[in-house]
Amino acid sequence: MTQQNLHRSSGYGADGYESAAPTVQVKTSTAPAGLPLAPIAAPEHPMFRPTKAYRHDTQRPAIDPDRVVAEWRLMYEWLERDPEMVTVCGFDPADLTPHAQRMRLVELIAEVGPGRTFTVHPAEMQFWVRYSWINSDRCSGRQHALQHAVIQYRPEVRSAVDMLKATVEHADLAMTAPVPPQTVITVLGMPTPPGELGQMFVTEQMLRAAGYRTGDGEWTGDGGYLDVTDWVRSYNAQHLIEPMPGYRPGSFDVLPMIAMGAAGELVMAPVPNISRYLIDIPWPRHPESEGPADDSGYGEPFACWPAIPLQTNFDLDIAGQRYCTIFNGWYVDEELATNFLDTTRYNWAGRISEAIHGPIDEQMLSATDRFDEYRMAQVEIATLRAIRAGFKSARMKMNNLTASQSGFAKFCQRHLTTHGEMPPNDTGWTSNRVGSRYRFPSYPVPHAPQVKGAALVKHWLSVKSLRPGVPVHVVDLDKPNESMRYGRHAKFADSPVAMWSDDEPAAPRGCPVGH
Repeated sequence: MTQQNLHRSSGYGADGYESAAPTVQVKTSTAPAGLPLAPIAAPEHPMFRPTKAYRHDTQRPAIDPDRVVAEWRLMYEWLERDPEMVTVCGFDPADLTPHAQRMRLVELIAEVGPGRTFTVHPAEMQFWVRYSWINSDRCSGRQHALQHAVIQYRPEVRSAVDMLKATVEHADLAMTAPVPPQTVITVLGMPTPPGELGQMFVTEQMLRAAGYRTGDGEWTGDGGYLDVTDWVRSYNAQHLIEPMPGYRPGSFDVLPMIAMGAAGELVMAPVPNISRYLIDIPWPRHPESEGPADDSGYGEPFACWPAIPLQTNFDLDIAGQRYCTIFNGWYVDEELATNFLDTTRYNWAGRISEAIHGPIDEQMLSATDRFDEYRMAQVEIATLRAIRAGFKSARMKMNNLTASQSGFAKFCQRHLTTHGEMPPNDTGWTSNRVGSRYRFPSYPVPHAPQVKGAALVKHWLSVKSLRPGVPVHVVDLDKPNESMRYGRHAKFADSPVAMWSDDEPAAPRGCPVGH
């Protein structure tokens, strides 16, 4: 089979795609205030089809000088109420005098114009990152925005290969803390104006497990990533999906990262072995079992999971211009238990029940059977304890529901005291997810969405929105010295492929291993 669209290399080829030029900041007069601002329609993109997801990620109103001024005034008001934020963000008191504030607003108004972006100073970037985190209504760890967080802005990271390398460096930095992982937020590249699609990751996290369709409507592995797995395999790139030795075949095969650079190049790379921070999860035990744990009788290890949830599919929106942003915190035990028990992910409730209860006669049970409900509660508790034991054994930071909601309650009280209002909050995310009968209730706050200021915006675009047959470059991040020999970009090579399409998806090939 001829291969035309997959370009392999161990680094960045000079004969590939052109490096994106730096964003030029041009100062002109602003448009008259008060004009209605309709969303700017994005032009056809060579990589993505004009789907609803593409329109969501590109079409938004033009950058409005009135909005920019309003958000900077919001920032100054916030800083006046919260001296701790001033210190944490590194503001010079001279930059916060009334005269300095007026001059800064004049500078911003002069920069705003059609198709252009405006400059954000380092301390301002620190503020807007922390502000967007504090106001993320689905995050229960927002109290750390003023404490244990490393925030870095790397405007030089613009090519897709540099983005993938920056993600690995981000993970390495997060794992250098005395008790890892450290919370890290990294803003990449230059800002993207409305109507354009800037650099972005097509995969949502650095480490994700593959999911293989088995042809009978079922799957092996993580059911949440069947589409990504199909797309990678449609390019005959299954060698980039790397199995974890010792685990049940097909259960924890690591998917490659996929990123699009500022120049529009699409690059795929496996996560380097040295940066795959995975935690071994022991077999769940019956909640009433006693004595030391012993997994030797199962014949295989239970599971593994990434030590850090490194999110890659978000943008930081500051008054209409957006920056590619990656970040990590640490897990809450219940969200991991949900992944194993979710019927659309691993769906392992039966596997865990058999491990702690032994084989059961399904005909003796019904959906409303109280005994079956009690067994399910035991499965939830056993899974939570196994996850905690795995992370504790590896000396990795993990939150539980009690600590998470206690810290979140203190954060809410501080926010109310400092700013006179409760923070945005979606209790469907900040409350517990499994075992609710045996957990403390969520902090009683009504759902309040974020309505002002900078925000973390999640991408809708994924591999399913890519055009059929788009060229993909493959790099090997495990070989940095050899990679640098070829310059900044991936080297072209011949490669034929069967293409993925939303309308005509590739036929399921099944799991590549025997069971």
